[in-house]
Amino acid sequence: MDASKPRGEISLERIEKMLLVCAELVDRRGPIAQPLLDRMEREYLAAKERGKNVDRIRKLIGAN
Repeated sequence: MDASKPRGEISLERIEKMLLVCAELVDRRGPIAQPLLDRMEREYLAAKERGKNVDRIRKLIGAN
């Protein structure tokens, strides 16, 4: 387990892989699986936004 991440946090790379799995599931199973893809897309976008916020704060702190 990576000690730099809080317990329970999933990496962006892992979310990307799960997003692809969900897309394949929708392709095979149809609209019944669409809510899974929608949820993973929201999680992916939220994780990317969190990363941007962390980077922004690191830049601010480093600027002082």
